[in-house]
Amino acid sequence: MVLIEEYPLIEKKKKKKNGSKKEVINIIRTTQRNNVELTHLADNKANVLLSLNAIMLTFLIPNVVSNTDFIMERHLTIPLAMLAITCFLTIYISTRVLMPSKFDKPRYFRNGYKNHSPLFFGNVYKMEPESFFKNLDEAFSNKENIMDMLKQHLFYSGQRLGYKMTWIRRAFNIFLVGLLLTIVSTFIAFLIG
Repeated sequence: MVLIEEYPLIEKKKKKKNGSKKEVINIIRTTQRNNVELTHLADNKANVLLSLNAIMLTFLIPNVVSNTDFIMERHLTIPLAMLAITCFLTIYISTRVLMPSKFDKPRYFRNGYKNHSPLFFGNVYKMEPESFFKNLDEAFSNKENIMDMLKQHLFYSGQRLGYKMTWIRRAFNIFLVGLLLTIVSTFIAFLIG
């Protein structure tokens, strides 16, 4: 009778242990999905900044060329130069955010495991089909390797997301400060002229 009562407890402990691994994998999946969505959001913001500043430059350059006398007469050279520099810097930084990252370094998992991770596209595009399938079989043969690959991909996607968010924040700051300085310098130019 004692053995029958203990057996269900052992089964519950095993289920709980397996359940916790599943919970960890679900947390990793959710975090990865959130990182992908936030990366998409950062790319959209960079795209908006890029488009807005490109449109501003498209209208600015022909108007400056056709109204050179008025610009010199009203001392608007400095404000227009500030606006142009602001647009160019914002376009440059937005382009950097949208540019694909370098993936020429192979991504490894597990300290002793020297094969490239078959889940990272930057490694896969360099592989022959036979080596890819062999690498995939080796990677999935051990549960620790699978967890290590998941952790690794989570780490690299988080790093890339942090990079994008840092640079998009800089682009917004440059854009806002540049516009503010342009407006202030325009008022000063009108007061002087």
